[in-house]
Amino acid sequence: MSQGNAAALQTQLQAIEQAATRQQLANASAQLVALMPQLSSEPELQGQAISCCIDLLKANNPAAALQALRGLIGCGAAAVEPLLNSLDERNYGARAWTVRALSAIQDPRGLAVLQRAVANDIGPSVRQAAAYGLGRLQGQNQSMLRQCLESLELACSDSEWSVRYAAVAALEQRLQQGLPSELDQQARSLLQQRSQQDMDDTLVVRLRALLALERLAA
Repeated sequence: MSQGNAAALQTQLQAIEQAATRQQLANASAQLVALMPQLSSEPELQGQAISCCIDLLKANNPAAALQALRGLIGCGAAAVEPLLNSLDERNYGARAWTVRALSAIQDPRGLAVLQRAVANDIGPSVRQAAAYGLGRLQGQNQSMLRQCLESLELACSDSEWSVRYAAVAALEQRLQQGLPSELDQQARSLLQQRSQQDMDDTLVVRLRALLALERLAA
């Protein structure tokens, strides 16, 4: 273990613990995140930083949580299990940040969390982030792809236009990455539906669906 990195990490963790104001906490969080790329080859130190970032998601400080989100996304796959293990359904704010992190990281282990968010989350912005995430998940496992499409079909009928818009964009991503024949037809059918005025009364959603269909036909 690098003594320099260990000392720098402890300094940043201590600064976060001792922050007396919201701005001090945000600043200390930003400094921790700036250090994190140096810890990528040291799992123990990286794990401590990830754990601190996850705690920051629960701090009721949006500026600090946004910095923590950046740090977790930067850690990629290493952050997935800690995020999944930290989920607290009673803490809405932290759960919303966790959904955003898993959506951006694109690891298929986040599938179940994104599905639950699309189906049940009370926040439209969280459902939107989850829908985008379902379009980004890496891998070609057919069971995963089927579950993604099932959730995106649900998102396509969401009451909020922003969630439907995200679902349309996610369907285009999934089709561009390639789908088995049956799922390909299902995804294109969903796009066709969203492009029709009698199926979606929001112009921007219809236009986004038409754009997706045009790109896929090119």
